[in-house]
Amino acid sequence: MSILDRARDLTGYDEIARLRQAQDTDWVLALAADQAPRSVLDLGCGTGTLLARALERWPDVERVVGIDGHAARVDEAGARLSGDPRVEIRRGDLLSLPALGEQHDVVALTSVLHWLYPDEALLYDWVARHLAPGGSFLLTTHHPHPEEDAGGRGAEDVVVAEALAALGAEEPAGAVPISERTRTPEAIAAALDAFFEVDAIEERYASQQTASAEQHAAFHASTFGTYFSRLVPAADEARFFDEVGRAAWRRQQERGEIYPITVRLWRARPRARPRGSAAPR
Repeated sequence: MSILDRARDLTGYDEIARLRQAQDTDWVLALAADQAPRSVLDLGCGTGTLLARALERWPDVERVVGIDGHAARVDEAGARLSGDPRVEIRRGDLLSLPALGEQHDVVALTSVLHWLYPDEALLYDWVARHLAPGGSFLLTTHHPHPEEDAGGRGAEDVVVAEALAALGAEEPAGAVPISERTRTPEAIAAALDAFFEVDAIEERYASQQTASAEQHAAFHASTFGTYFSRLVPAADEARFFDEVGRAAWRRQQERGEIYPITVRLWRARPRARPRGSAAPR
């Protein structure tokens, strides 16, 4: 698989994020419910990691649904969870989902919110209408640690900036930095309050590290796709990923990590009538 194929199809994420994925999934599900849920819905389900763990954790769950916008990931999730009649995996744009005609005890949205910027409230409204009374909406948000010498940006933005500089390219005009797409905790709390009651918040420090330049280039391609690489001429696109890997490896050697982020886990409960939304349908 070439680096460009990986980025265009968003494939290969499991192989370069397996350990962190398992840690985050167990953390999320541990906050899910006081008792075993009957149904679980994972929005932006990726390759089905969270749903597979949910089936292990709650063997008596009756229905499991995963929705993702990327065909390759839907195919991977379907293959991983095939043969279980309780499971449904479907493709869908999270900002224009149709009504499902059912509600779920647990709705998860992990490592996805920044890709919905600036229209997150559209999905909050949809979730509020599909969350069963007493259910749990589980949301993870990633908050980069700003770096003064990077204009207050952090996380993958600083690696991308170094890669673009190596290519002689401008700052990534046409792409909203991840540091901006991931809103502040205060802004997220205010937006959630229009639809839910947040009753639990947990945080953990996460250190992005890599074993090689090539590994981080693969991570970037599988995670961010062509979001940044499309900003350089097509002839330089493969080289862009090489430079991302080199920039990450330099930072790893100099700092002992590429960058830190804070991951915040929110648990929200449904309101009787979400503020600012239409009556439940």
